[in-house]
Amino acid sequence: MSRFPALRRVITAPGTPRARLALAGLLGLASAAATIGLLAGSGYVVGRAALRPGLDALVGILASIEVLAFLRGPLRYAERLIGHDAALRALTQWRLWLYDCLADRVPAAFASWRSGDLLTRAVDDVDALGDLYLRTLLPVVVAVAAAILGTVVEGLVLPVAALALGIPLALAMIVPAALILGRANHDSNSAALAGQLTARVVDVIHGAPDLIAFGADGDAFEQLTHLADQADGADRRVAATARAATLIVQLCLGAALVAVLAVTVAAVHAHHLDRVMVAVLPLTVLGTFEPVPLLSAALSRALSVERSADRLFQLGDVPVPVSDPATPATLGSGVPAVRADGASLRYAPDLPLVLDGVSLDLPAGASLAVTGSSGAGKSSLINSLLRFWPLESGHIEVNGGDAGRFRQSDVRALFALVDQSAHLFGGTLRANLTLGRPDAGEDEITAALAAAQLDEWVAGLPEGLETQVGDDGTAISGGERRRVAVARALIAGRDVLLLDEPGSGLDAPTADHLLASVVAAAAERGQSLLLITHRAAEAERCDQVVRLVQGRIVKE
Repeated sequence: MSRFPALRRVITAPGTPRARLALAGLLGLASAAATIGLLAGSGYVVGRAALRPGLDALVGILASIEVLAFLRGPLRYAERLIGHDAALRALTQWRLWLYDCLADRVPAAFASWRSGDLLTRAVDDVDALGDLYLRTLLPVVVAVAAAILGTVVEGLVLPVAALALGIPLALAMIVPAALILGRANHDSNSAALAGQLTARVVDVIHGAPDLIAFGADGDAFEQLTHLADQADGADRRVAATARAATLIVQLCLGAALVAVLAVTVAAVHAHHLDRVMVAVLPLTVLGTFEPVPLLSAALSRALSVERSADRLFQLGDVPVPVSDPATPATLGSGVPAVRADGASLRYAPDLPLVLDGVSLDLPAGASLAVTGSSGAGKSSLINSLLRFWPLESGHIEVNGGDAGRFRQSDVRALFALVDQSAHLFGGTLRANLTLGRPDAGEDEITAALAAAQLDEWVAGLPEGLETQVGDDGTAISGGERRRVAVARALIAGRDVLLLDEPGSGLDAPTADHLLASVVAAAAERGQSLLLITHRAAEAERCDQVVRLVQGRIVKE
């Protein structure tokens, strides 16, 4: 197991269903024992029948064979059922672990990671952990236990037969394992290439319109094909190693059969063994070897799962950029006053400051507009308020207390955000509107749609609120998607609205009407409003206006 540190972490993790896995292993061993007994009993029946002892002499063994034949199927089914139940329970725990891992680190810790790579880790690598239980641990336990059982049975009947079986059996287990481990370094890039291929495919799919528009789709396809060829080559090398391991097992099986048959015949000729055993002992070899080929596949799969587990643990090993205090304070009730005091932020140590000593106040129930050119730090201010990124210096105050004293979830629960890349999830319009408040009533939804200038549009849809918006809102226009995000923020009913360029993608009159409605709705509800905009007309609707230039507040 020193070759598999990541698998050790998976196996020893809290919540692993060890009792179910142990039961599945016992059922698997019982099934293997039934197979050995079935073949050995069949050989005994054949051998005894050749001597014509009469039916009465065979009734007992025939009944035993019938019982074993009947039990073998249910035992194997029960092993699969309980094994899969254990694996699915374990995968549930790992998916929850992954969600918690990402929730603590998104977006700051993974800002530079490729979305396709994260997708591969979140889907394929987590699913691969199920193979650790089903295709690695259980087959190894069953194969080793069956090998010991079969060898002991042979030894009880004829000690030299145990040696004749044991040596080829050990070689069938050790040599393929050594071959697979020896090739592990050469084949280790298979999982990495698969991850790169998935990430590249996701990038190409998402960027397909731009690639086609600029005539770069041919080059992208060639790069994708080249990466796919590399991944296929790595998979072929892994498959070649597996075929070689299978061939070795079959050769060892043949050697064990010949050796056991030879020593059995010799023992019969020397009158040390009943002639019936000429059929029993070789057939016992077949039953003992039945689970052995799974060992090579299990070891090969273990190497793959090890790489997948390591890729998952790399996510967990990324430092948490913003953490909750050990003893968090309690936020007061009511609409909070929000204040930035000397806030400075940079996204990486080698990058310049995007906020440089920013100080501003947003009183409870007031509205504040932050203007500035692109790259001035406006959106970074929102990232600081939501504690997505840690401040380099200064602090954010909520209700007169440092936001760092409260839980991140409590601070974020104060804000309803509409950012420039507001995401719509594949599903109905209603599901996207009520994302922050699934229990919102029809009157609240209708009022929010009117404030977002969407009421007439929704009324004209054949399916109304049950209309499918498509993945990331691709079934509706960009302007409609932005206004759906605004309505969603209003329905959420948070104390502070954060609007980052809400009129982006809209013509000036529509944007002006939208903002006027939202400002009026916020004032009516007593909500605070922070508006990020580059339009002077929009900013004038707020109580205060500040201007950001290169991360600093500049007085007009």
